[in-house]
Amino acid sequence: MIIYKYWQQLTKLWQKAAFLWGAFFILFNVYCFFWRHLTAGGQYQFMDSQVFWFKEWGALCALNIALVAFVDLKGRVRNNVFVFIIACTVAICSLVILRIFIDYSFYGYAIAASFIQLLPKYLIACCLVLALWRLCSMSFLPQAKQDKPEKGSPKYIEINHKGVVKRLSPESILFIKAAGNYVEIQTLSECFLKRDTIKNSQAHLPCYEFKQVHRSYLVNLAHIEDFNLHKANATLQMKLGFSIPVSKTFKPALANVLSESSAFVTE
Repeated sequence: MIIYKYWQQLTKLWQKAAFLWGAFFILFNVYCFFWRHLTAGGQYQFMDSQVFWFKEWGALCALNIALVAFVDLKGRVRNNVFVFIIACTVAICSLVILRIFIDYSFYGYAIAASFIQLLPKYLIACCLVLALWRLCSMSFLPQAKQDKPEKGSPKYIEINHKGVVKRLSPESILFIKAAGNYVEIQTLSECFLKRDTIKNSQAHLPCYEFKQVHRSYLVNLAHIEDFNLHKANATLQMKLGFSIPVSKTFKPALANVLSESSAFVTE
């Protein structure tokens, strides 16, 4: 139950990565079993195989978890590219040094030569993992940074309120909530009802200001006062005390947007 609870808090991308690492671990043991029995003519020893796995690739897998997490963070937070390159270089060199000292009896005779010998293999492996992570993240996380103000975006939203046509500026809207065949438009002053859909409403609003966080909610980023995306039931705290749920589907994209320093305004 505890594992399942933490599993649910992971994004789809991290769940996919965890599944791939688990599959790699299982396939490795299957390979060791058949190699020992059919090729080497020996007997499969589980602990011996795990020790060998850790020496050869276990450290790489463990480090790559930290490495891809760092890359994922760098993709969300603006920072110096030079710092990123230095950090990756230090991480890969640390992995090679760790590999040497894990099997020091074999590689310790010439540390410098062993370092040069192992560096290309682990460097290529790390680059492949990071490239794969980048491709997966591009498919899972919409590129919010590419969102730009659209020319011709409406300056207001027209609604028919009690027989009177009113114009609502996007800046005054806190969020829009689906309500059957209608949507509830919550502003800083009151709530209005309009016959429309979330999808159509989003199409008529500035994409860089409004984001869908739930199948029933569209929020104005400028009116977010606080948020907590770590919990299983992630929420946004809006102005006027409104609490908006964030679904698992939209959580990765929202986290990507909120990581931008100018993505939302708090007071």
